[in-house]
Amino acid sequence: MQRLKRKYAKLFWALFWVFWGLEAAAWALRLAGENYPGLLAAASWITILAFLPLLGAGLLWRFCLQCPNCRDRGRSGSVRPNPKKTDCCKSCGQPILFDDQI
Repeated sequence: MQRLKRKYAKLFWALFWVFWGLEAAAWALRLAGENYPGLLAAASWITILAFLPLLGAGLLWRFCLQCPNCRDRGRSGSVRPNPKKTDCCKSCGQPILFDDQI
């Protein structure tokens, strides 16, 4: 049985939380820069650039974290950071295992 690489799941979550961190930073700059147009411009650029990590996480999930048994990219994916729990594929019913699981 083929296995997924855990590093891709960790990278998925890192990119996901980078997105939310950048969005929070942009929100804080918008609140602090009501009278400063430079801060508002920076907040706008940060908001736009924040979608790059989100796009990267989506592509990573779509191409690297799908069921290794049937490769059904539309329905089954796993991004569990906990190696003690497993997901099952919604198409073929096989468990989706990572390289550090038994």
